[in-house]
Amino acid sequence: MTSLVVAIVHSRTLERMADANSKLVEANSWPFIGYNTGRNTDGAIWMGLANEGVGPAKIEAVELKWNGVARRNAVDFLEACCGYKRGEKGLSYEMVAGRVVRAGDLVPFVVLPNNSETEETWNKLVAARSSPALTLTVCYCSVFDECWQQDVAKLSLKAERIAACKLPPQPFSIPERP
Repeated sequence: MTSLVVAIVHSRTLERMADANSKLVEANSWPFIGYNTGRNTDGAIWMGLANEGVGPAKIEAVELKWNGVARRNAVDFLEACCGYKRGEKGLSYEMVAGRVVRAGDLVPFVVLPNNSETEETWNKLVAARSSPALTLTVCYCSVFDECWQQDVAKLSLKAERIAACKLPPQPFSIPERP
């Protein structure tokens, strides 16, 4: 009888240890995507997503809205928010959905230099990048396919845990080259 009690207690202890170990592995691989914006030393303004967690983040879907309207890409967004005119020199942009972002890495998805050609757009982007009219919903997953979604432009630490990411009706992507 004593050996049965010892076996049961030992089994429960092992279960608790396995559960604690699983939670530790999960915590050590937790990604957290945040919105960042700044100005380079050369004066260019950028907007980007950063993985501020401790594990890699698989960016599954991104939706950028300006004044409640989903924008197809960086050019569409800059035209709507800031009066950007196609052909202004120096704009660069990058795809963020469909890539893996390592912990601590930043992916700038819009970079606009401050030059004589972009000055008007640049000045408007200074305000737009932190405007309440901007929503930037990102859905991302860990390497264990645990997924979260949130409007990262709200700068909250409370991402919503979801079962899986779904593409929005108008995903934010790279513009077609002229």
